[in-house]
Amino acid sequence: MHRLREAGLTLVELLVALAIGLLVVLVVTTMIVVGRQHERVTTGFNDMTQGGAYAATVIDRALRNAGSGFMQGWNASDGTGADTNGALGCKLNAKRGATAVLPRASVLPAPFAGFLGGASGQAKLGATPVLIGQGQSAGGSDILMVVAGSAGIGGVGREVRANLSGSQIELDNTLGFQPGDVLLVSASTGTPSDCAITQVASNFSAFPANATPSKLLDIGGNYVGDTSKLGTVISAGLAERGSFVSGMGKASDLRLDLFGVGTDHVLYRGDLLQTSGADTPEAVAEGVVALRAVYRVDNNISTSNFATTSLSWQAPTGTYAPATLLAESPPEHLRRIVGVRVSLLLRSGARQPQFAADAEYTLLKSLPGESTVTLSDADRHYAHRVVETTIPLRNALMP
Repeated sequence: MHRLREAGLTLVELLVALAIGLLVVLVVTTMIVVGRQHERVTTGFNDMTQGGAYAATVIDRALRNAGSGFMQGWNASDGTGADTNGALGCKLNAKRGATAVLPRASVLPAPFAGFLGGASGQAKLGATPVLIGQGQSAGGSDILMVVAGSAGIGGVGREVRANLSGSQIELDNTLGFQPGDVLLVSASTGTPSDCAITQVASNFSAFPANATPSKLLDIGGNYVGDTSKLGTVISAGLAERGSFVSGMGKASDLRLDLFGVGTDHVLYRGDLLQTSGADTPEAVAEGVVALRAVYRVDNNISTSNFATTSLSWQAPTGTYAPATLLAESPPEHLRRIVGVRVSLLLRSGARQPQFAADAEYTLLKSLPGESTVTLSDADRHYAHRVVETTIPLRNALMP
């Protein structure tokens, strides 16, 4: 009987097989790691793009509606043709229930604490379609203030005929007003004055049963505010050029918002009316490093007339600094603002092992408000990009 020969691998063959196997594992592992890295980078870039688009959309929507309901009260007068201080720029007074929210008694929460220089400036907040506070957010970015309603009756102020203390306002007619509508009552005066936010009562009817159309607008609701302040505003207007009521639409459409960037790279929205019942900013979008903005100005629009357009860009400084705009009498330069250019510096949430961003990014390049943001080496491991958009103020463009 022949002995069967034993078959197997030599040591050299085994070593070669192990080397080939290790090489295959190394290639596959490298492909997986690189693929996951690319996936992480792509996901981070997509998140940055989507977050930036959402942030830009929120700001765009707010600015396009800015001034709705009261912008057409910029030159309300008794027909003499004199420039006046009407609803535009008037100092806001507002209550929600029994709580006074404007003028503010305390400084705004972060990242808005530096807006208008702090508590004393914030107590003078006025009815302006938009204000830009340059470098006033907690992270050194700009702050945008936007005031808007929803003018269902065209945004033209109705003249008050008599000062009826208490729960009614007398107008020529009350057609177009609905129960629950928010109102801005302003005085047309020779100097900057107060204005009051109030509300149409829930039981109001422009056509009472078996009666002629009502000239008395019933006041009531959550935004009634201080009736004595309402009476003071009306009296001040009647003593000079008149007092006017501007319809701001439904309470759900009323916006007095701030937009600013915190030190945590988050875009926040602050609600000046505290509609949620709390004075706490709301996070809008992550990955926003900086916000810069400048005004688009028509230098040929005044409080008296329209002329051929003469457009230019203006930084929110000097004559166009927010405190200066609010104090101006009449609101000549507020009237000239017809648009805003907004620039956002965005950051990806995916860290990369190598530098993925430039050392510097320029926002509003070649414009008066041009600003350069310098990144640290740690931040440069995250992808960055700049998004800019020009937004017209539709209500400011209306004659």
